[in-house]
Amino acid sequence: MMEELNKLEYSILERLATKYPSVSEHMPFIKVETRLKTGVGMYINLIYDNPQNKELNVGIENSAISTNETIELDGLMYGLNYEVDVTDGRLKFIELVTNGEDWNGIVSENFSFTT
Repeated sequence: MMEELNKLEYSILERLATKYPSVSEHMPFIKVETRLKTGVGMYINLIYDNPQNKELNVGIENSAISTNETIELDGLMYGLNYEVDVTDGRLKFIELVTNGEDWNGIVSENFSFTT
């Protein structure tokens, strides 16, 4: 089951693209395969809907990338942190994690990024 990125997921990738410009080349092809809630976060597993032999040239092989920002979100006192896994030159998943709070995984339209 492939779904479109939601507003938050797309915003995360947009912000990453400012630090790692090659991310923007991947964005038109990325869909959500699954969203797995953990109670204090979420894994958003990504899939490419038009697989091509694109390499993500971020200067990092098989690692996680982030902008080190906090996502301020309704219902969370301390917000969310995130990172995106890069494996074999592709974006594999977005990991969202709270700062010690339980979270039901509901993402409102009202969020902002802070440093």
